[in-house]
Amino acid sequence: MSKFVIGLLIGILAIMPSLAMAKKPLKVQMMTDFASQENDDPFNIATQFLLDIEKQLNGIIALNFIPASRLREWQQLHAMKDVCLYNKVKTPDRLENALFSTSPIMAFPANRLVVYKHPELPENISLNDAVNKYNLTIGIASGRSYGHEIDNYITKHPKSFMSLGGTTGAYRLSQMLFQNKFDAVIEYRSVFTSRHGTDPSTENIRYLSLDDTNQTVFGYIACSQSEQGKQVIALFDQALQTPEIQKIIISSHTKIFAPPEQALILHALQDAFNVAIPAR
Repeated sequence: MSKFVIGLLIGILAIMPSLAMAKKPLKVQMMTDFASQENDDPFNIATQFLLDIEKQLNGIIALNFIPASRLREWQQLHAMKDVCLYNKVKTPDRLENALFSTSPIMAFPANRLVVYKHPELPENISLNDAVNKYNLTIGIASGRSYGHEIDNYITKHPKSFMSLGGTTGAYRLSQMLFQNKFDAVIEYRSVFTSRHGTDPSTENIRYLSLDDTNQTVFGYIACSQSEQGKQVIALFDQALQTPEIQKIIISSHTKIFAPPEQALILHALQDAFNVAIPAR
């Protein structure tokens, strides 16, 4: 065998490990407060979007879903370099502690004050009136952001809110509402109705609009502030700018929301993606 051939073989063997490394996907630990492989419903549709994104990126990333409470998932994001969270609201505090995707993966109408057997309350209410005028005790999920305005009020008046944590915290909050253990919870109407749509107790549920809140709330991907976090966020943004992923997200939202909330959400996504919503 000639020296040239031997040298060529040695050169190929030398670069093979680097080629293998180049093809190795970035492993991303996706913290989640619900199971990722359940049927496709509004509870985990954001998880399905992530699986669609993983497929769109064609092996560049590998997602590993890990159950965690809302509090623990943020702790893991700060402690590790390869953690991402999803369907998270951007707030000033969070923007200082995590890298967020430019585009959202979910959109929701504003949070509602969900009340059980309170016919005396008006259809529109402020948190200040709910707490001080009507003396309501309100259940909230610890570690969750309800948007900047609501979060600020909760921080300033913690004794008026009952906080519950854990991966099943949101579901237990609504069960406790039905048991009259407090007067109201803060939740998206679509999420609450999906969770308890067949429960006869919902006949006595009302969804009150909260004053001074944004009409639409977006959920984004958030990753660790690390070099890998930067790479992963850039890849998520790349996928979220593709027509294929945007079409999947927009189409799925039309199945979740009914008019008039549907039109509000579609226009919000249209603005977020800077695309036109196809006529249907």
